Order: sequence, then C-alpha cells, then structure tokens
Amino acid sequence: MIKLELYSACVDGSVNLRKWQPENENVISKLINLEIGVKNKKGSDCFTINLATPDGLKLLLAETGFVTKRSLLLVEKYNFDEIWYSLEKIITSCEDDSWPLCVEKLRKYFDWEYDNYKEK
Repeated sequence: MIKLELYSACVDGSVNLRKWQPENENVISKLINLEIGVKNKKGSDCFTINLATPDGLKLLLAETGFVTKRSLLLVEKYNFDEIWYSLEKIITSCEDDSWPLCVEKLRKYFDWEYDNYKEK
C-alpha cells in the first residue's frame, strides 16, 4: 500500500496556508494548491481545491451571478487545524497499491495538474 503525504498547501499559488489569514474567517472563497506525493519519496504532483465558507459562496454568487466549483472543501469558518486535518483525511483515504490508482482516487476530490493533458 502506497502512503501519501501532503507536502504543501498554498493560497492562490503563493502564500503558505499555514501563514495565511483571511480578512474575515467567515467569508472565504480561495483556490488552494496542494503538493501531494508518496511519503518519504522525492517529487509530488500539484492538485487544487476550492476552499470556501457558505458566506464566501454567497459573495461569489453575488459578484459573478453563478458558482461552479468542481473540487470544493466547504467549511463553516476558517480554522487552519481543521482544514489541514480534513485535507490529510481525504488524502489518506486515497492510498492504494500504485500511484496511478492513488491519483484516480485523488481526482475525485481535487483537480489534478495533468487533467485534460494530451501528449502531442
């Protein structure tokens, strides 16, 4: 069984989630970039998920007129420890016997950097 690890999480592609603080912990709608790989091995793949609160989705709906979020982690309010725990729990549930099987499971929760990739 391959063990997976969440190596990093960044908000909007640059700010470490551990250091990020929203202006309002009750109003969030942000893209989170995740680096996930095999535990104790070099290398990882990039996955993304939208982190939002109900009020964050309401604000997004008011601003854009629609909300389309395929990969979404909906939280009551921003709490780093709870969010990290949830992400790790999801990732652990995707462990399997090979990396391709792990990725297949991860893609049910996250967008993968190689989604829609076509070799030329």
